[in-house]
Amino acid sequence: MFVNKKTKESRIDICKKCDFYRNIFMLKIPKWTTGARCGKCKCFLDAKASLTKEWFGECPLNKWEKAGL
Repeated sequence: MFVNKKTKESRIDICKKCDFYRNIFMLKIPKWTTGARCGKCKCFLDAKASLTKEWFGECPLNKWEKAGL
């Protein structure tokens, strides 16, 4: 159900470089990462990056899969 800490951190690093990375207020250029969200699927990244693919823990743009995560 959950991925390990290293995988989660790698996924979030990929998200931080994405054009759809937003903060909790859905601002494009966040000043803090608390409550970070995906602008594409609107999910909270901390939760989504923690889940395995079977539990819907996947990037809507397949960026995690391309990176082997």
